[in-house]
Amino acid sequence: MLTVPEVFALAGAVPPRFRALVLLATFGSLRWGELAALRRFNPDLDARTVKIEASVSEMKTGELVTGQPKSDAGARVVALPEIIIGDLT
Repeated sequence: MLTVPEVFALAGAVPPRFRALVLLATFGSLRWGELAALRRFNPDLDARTVKIEASVSEMKTGELVTGQPKSDAGARVVALPEIIIGDLT
């Protein structure tokens, strides 16, 4: 388990284009497939939320397939903490 300062240190150590990935995974508790399926329109930074409506899965062939989350509960709106909104902007 990382502390909050350690998460921000990790986010600062990765290339800048991956910073949002680290922060959303940590503070939004998003799964890898959900992160991979996010598009620019999914976050609503004014409302401090991100809408999860798709997930990427890897098939046995190595093909990546984007589809609906596995369950109805998987499609959801996740609240984000104020502390990461500036980084996501």
